[in-house]
Amino acid sequence: MTTPADGIALPTSEHPPPVTPRPRRRGWSLRAHILSIVAATIVLVMLAGVLLTAKDYNRARQSALLSARFEARLAANEISTSIPDLRALIVRSGASVGQATGGNIAALPPDKCNLNFKEFRSFKSGVLHIVLPDGGVLCSSQPSDLAPGAHPYAGATWLTPVVQNASATVVGPLRDPVSRKWALFVAAPIPAPGQPATAAPPAIIAVVVDLTPLGSALHDRFTGVGHLEFLVTNAKRDRVVSDSVSPARNAAHALVPSQWAHADSQKKGALLRDLDGTQRLYEGSSVTELNWHVYAGIAKSEVYRPARAALHDHLVAALIIVVGMGLVAISGIFTVARR
Repeated sequence: MTTPADGIALPTSEHPPPVTPRPRRRGWSLRAHILSIVAATIVLVMLAGVLLTAKDYNRARQSALLSARFEARLAANEISTSIPDLRALIVRSGASVGQATGGNIAALPPDKCNLNFKEFRSFKSGVLHIVLPDGGVLCSSQPSDLAPGAHPYAGATWLTPVVQNASATVVGPLRDPVSRKWALFVAAPIPAPGQPATAAPPAIIAVVVDLTPLGSALHDRFTGVGHLEFLVTNAKRDRVVSDSVSPARNAAHALVPSQWAHADSQKKGALLRDLDGTQRLYEGSSVTELNWHVYAGIAKSEVYRPARAALHDHLVAALIIVVGMGLVAISGIFTVARR
């Protein structure tokens, strides 16, 4: 169309130049977008599940460590306080026997030799002896175990200090030559009235504590957690003093000290196999004076039981989310296909 000078537009046969369409960029289809969102959601759900599971397992371990640490300290404190009290009891008993006999122990009539040892806190069994300085046993609460004329304690490591220093001793664990049991020896002098405090005593009173039931007694008294067991070792951690898992079989069993030293960590504890092969999370505490070590261990299956239950819940929640997203994706794809 042209416009003449007089301003009136007249039609023309000229055609406007063709308009070249802009090239269209090829992008993702709606179906691809839906599938990518579903895939990203699945990845995020899996990542969240891994993080939550790791936190649940760590939380379960820390909770078990706190429980084991608390129980180990209770048990160690029980032994730490029992030994001085038992020693004081034996010292008083020795003084009483000395006063009753006037120091003439050898003349003690048989009807007066009626010794008896009852359980003392977590020490459930033991034998009480009156021992002469040469290691012979004058009186015993279990005389049937003694051979006539024998000197089973001659030169014993627990007897010599009492004879030489006239002072009480606590030594163990040692193998008792009479009962053949793994035992703790608590001994004190039986002084003669009027003799100097440092004079060699005419006899010694000693209690030979059977250590086999100690671990079971600690378990019965203190355990507040399912499947928690106690293991007591000597100062070097290379020998079992008592074990609550299999007391009779594991008494005096050899140990690897370096493994059990890790369980004394106040933060990490140690995952070790007990003497029956069960893997347990152990935490330890020391016994004063004797420097024994008490370890409380919770079975690994029990440690992580709460975390496994939480993992089951996480998997169910993740499955519900994934199925829901899958249904949304399928619905969107079919909608696009119909168009």
